[in-house]
Amino acid sequence: MVGPSSSHTAGACQIAYVSQILFGKKPKIVKIGLHGSFAETYKGHGTDIAILGGLLGFSPEDERIKNAFEIAKNENLSYVFELVDLGQEYHPNSVSIEMSDGKDKMTVIGSSIGGGNIIIKEVNGLEAGFGGEPNTLVILNQDKITALVNIANTLKSFNLNIGSMKISRNLRKKIALTWLEADSIIPEDLIDALNTHPEIIWVRIINV
Repeated sequence: MVGPSSSHTAGACQIAYVSQILFGKKPKIVKIGLHGSFAETYKGHGTDIAILGGLLGFSPEDERIKNAFEIAKNENLSYVFELVDLGQEYHPNSVSIEMSDGKDKMTVIGSSIGGGNIIIKEVNGLEAGFGGEPNTLVILNQDKITALVNIANTLKSFNLNIGSMKISRNLRKKIALTWLEADSIIPEDLIDALNTHPEIIWVRIINV
């Protein structure tokens, strides 16, 4: 990893890296809210440069992270860092990342829990609980029985063995965030197969 800290640098980078995968495109405008210990020590531990690197698509071991400020400027990535209080229920090493491309928006809240490990806590206000390791399939879908049936049947057709599956629901909006951890690499063409079902809003793959 690019240091100096596994939690404040590598973990911060991983949160941002997973966030831009979930967004599904390169963000153009980003608002980064640093909470707790991240807010107190982000400059000394390089948390800010690590988050920018992750948003640029650099994984925690990518040496380009060291030049993230310059690369972000060259790629016209507009960003702002803010100090925020997300509440006592959030880990001290937490960050809120609000991404936009001028059209679509997504906000992801993640926590770095030590040793470079992370947990994505929220995606657009929907409760989450995955870290992208092991291989993870994340789906935003309409909250309908047919959605789960179609997801299960599609995974079966790909012979993909699922180790765990969890769902977070927003009953008012009638949408659900579904994430599944797989025992093997998740094939990219699974995205197209899932998107053929009308209940699916978007699909993201996070392979280790």
